[in-house]
Amino acid sequence: MADTAPLPPAAAPAGPGINPLSRKLNKILETRLDNDKEMLEALKALSTFFVENSLRTRRNLRGDIERRSLAINEEFVHIFKQVKEELESINEDVQAMSSCCEDMSSRLKAAKEQTQDLIVKTTKLQAEKNNFSISQFGNDSGSSAVFVAG
Repeated sequence: MADTAPLPPAAAPAGPGINPLSRKLNKILETRLDNDKEMLEALKALSTFFVENSLRTRRNLRGDIERRSLAINEEFVHIFKQVKEELESINEDVQAMSSCCEDMSSRLKAAKEQTQDLIVKTTKLQAEKNNFSISQFGNDSGSSAVFVAG
């Protein structure tokens, strides 16, 4: 009569009315860890500080993981603080360079304004010199022709 008793839900064969716990167990058992790279990496990381499988280490595992996570986060904060300080230093240097460029630009503009009148006068004098040279050349060639003819 014990042979005819129904099977407990966990031992029942797979079917549409399967127990949720059995489905989860079957899914876990069917999982191939060789292909799950994330799981393998997690297990490798866990094996670095979870070396002994005892009741005490299992109880302390969560705290150990949290402390390790906190240490990693603190290291991240420290490193990013250094990066932030370096970026602020670079920003200050860029601001100083920008200020120098603006100062040089304003000096160049002022120098250009001051020399613009001089450039205009120089150009005008050069044009007058050229006109004078041409007219002088004309006078010289005419007088020498007269001189030769006379």
